[in-house]
Amino acid sequence: MVMDRVAWKISVSGSKGSGKSSLISRIVYDSGGTSSASKLLSRKRITVERDGVRIPADLLLQEISDEPEAERLLPGSNIILILADVTSAESLATAVNMIKYARSFEKRPPLVLVGTKSDMKYEAEIWIEDFDRVKQKTGVDYFMVSARTGDGVRELMEGVTATLLERFYAKRQRAP
Repeated sequence: MVMDRVAWKISVSGSKGSGKSSLISRIVYDSGGTSSASKLLSRKRITVERDGVRIPADLLLQEISDEPEAERLLPGSNIILILADVTSAESLATAVNMIKYARSFEKRPPLVLVGTKSDMKYEAEIWIEDFDRVKQKTGVDYFMVSARTGDGVRELMEGVTATLLERFYAKRQRAP
């Protein structure tokens, strides 16, 4: 059985240089380069399955780069990916502040912390232990990825779509 197509907006936020454009490019085009349409919505068509039901879905990914964009665009997201570059300790502090900010929204979308540039572990200023501490303090799950090599991106997207599906079905059960 196939259901009607759904669309989920995924906002990708993080400090400058955290890999937002590269991650979007890897997800949408399976390319390690930077997306040329980083400020526009990029669409990835997928089919997700749950209990034998196939659901065609459009993932609409949008890069959020600054505060005015964040105030305007983040509250309408179905899920927010908050990026922290492992080669910059400052980017993790920015990500933690973004988590606090996103929790102030009336409608709280799920948050996922994403450690980017995991292929650069020898240049890392932050690593898994630091992400574990943030998870313990905030309850936000994290994934380690490399947009350049593609490592961890499939697992990230499986986690994201599982979360979106769970919320989709929960919302349908509440509807009259």
